[in-house]
Amino acid sequence: MVKPATRLILLVGLCFAASSVSAGSWRAGTAEVVITPQHALWMAGYAARTKPSEGVALDLYAKALVLEDGEGNRAALVTLDLLGFPAQWTDGVAEEIGKATGLRREQVLFNASHTHSGPALGDVLEVAYPMTDARRADVRAYTLGLADKLVGLVKAAVADMEICKVSAGSTEVPFAVNRRVPTVGGHVIGANRLGPVDHRVPFLVVDTDRGAMKAVVFGYSCHNTTLGAENYLFHGDYAGVAQAWLEARYPGALALFVNGASGDANPYPRGSLELVEEHGMQLAKALDCAVTGPLVPVSATLKTAFEREILKFQEPPTRAELEARLQEDDVYRKKHAQLLLRRLEETGEISRDYPYPIQVFQLGDRVTLVALGGEVVGDYARRLRRETNDPDLWLAGYSNDVTSYIPSARVLSEGGYEPEESTIYYGQPAPFDPSIEERIVGKVVQMCGVLKDRGGRK
Repeated sequence: MVKPATRLILLVGLCFAASSVSAGSWRAGTAEVVITPQHALWMAGYAARTKPSEGVALDLYAKALVLEDGEGNRAALVTLDLLGFPAQWTDGVAEEIGKATGLRREQVLFNASHTHSGPALGDVLEVAYPMTDARRADVRAYTLGLADKLVGLVKAAVADMEICKVSAGSTEVPFAVNRRVPTVGGHVIGANRLGPVDHRVPFLVVDTDRGAMKAVVFGYSCHNTTLGAENYLFHGDYAGVAQAWLEARYPGALALFVNGASGDANPYPRGSLELVEEHGMQLAKALDCAVTGPLVPVSATLKTAFEREILKFQEPPTRAELEARLQEDDVYRKKHAQLLLRRLEETGEISRDYPYPIQVFQLGDRVTLVALGGEVVGDYARRLRRETNDPDLWLAGYSNDVTSYIPSARVLSEGGYEPEESTIYYGQPAPFDPSIEERIVGKVVQMCGVLKDRGGRK
């Protein structure tokens, strides 16, 4: 199913029963634009792929929802059917959005669906892909063009702001499973039915004064990897199917998917277009039932924050160790060594510091959306709900920066692909230091506390 690539839809949430704008009302505007590459491009997510894309099974989209509270405070949520993006790129796009709309960095949140059937972007996972220089140039050109599209997207949403009603709710779907399987040789990727997993589907609904849905934002903590490395067709995976079905079910509405703490969760079963449809329909129909039930009204107050916490890597390899890797047969370790040696030549060091983005949106007194960079594992959602005393806290991973897995202390101690092996593909110098969980949780708790104590800010 492919939507027309020329379509740019502006969708607006409207109001409570009141006929005029008041201090207690939300305003909202939405927009979407097709971001499917117009020609063959290297696909993101699987190192096993050996060639660029071969067509389109489902168009990819960038979507924006801009909210404004009764005091004029704004926030923009931008969702993209992509694997991920580097922080430098999103910061640059946010800066251009700010020039065009007045939105500050803390007010613009980017979330990737993490589909493994979308195009490569920037230098994310560049070590993993056997691209030629020409193919890399194609990716760079697409990345630059996408930035311009996103500026126009948010401008369109801001221009479309109208009075609205916002409500919140949640449901569940069961197809996510923990993917870290303990074996005598260590943890491997598979289907661990006994491992911790989050089946919650939090959502926001934006309604018109006539009771018609204008937008639904929903999350799920599961890799968008129903389709495997053998697929060479662009596709939004289960999240793309769910969004398309909801938009067909509610004509005129825009559906936005926010990926959660999915670093250690996969869809199950997986491996075919039929299973993509099955998972996507399961998610969409669960939402269809939930959005028509009793929902919690969200009062029109909005607070935003954005900070970077410095995370530490473990000791990186020495120059001698990196030069020795150049003689190894493993092509990925060799490319990783070349990358780190190039950094040594350019900067004189391999940094052990990582400026990690953390963003918080608080809507009313009922909805807290915490957006973390990277492939965050589920332990963070569970702990943050405890630490903030907020069982409904909404955690979004893959936000603003997707350039590594973010293991918890437990996952780091267990080892395996996510905390250790993936650092090669992501081009990181070494696994994270064991302090990672305390640093992230401490900063999030601090930021949430400050926002709760802070009044509205224009």
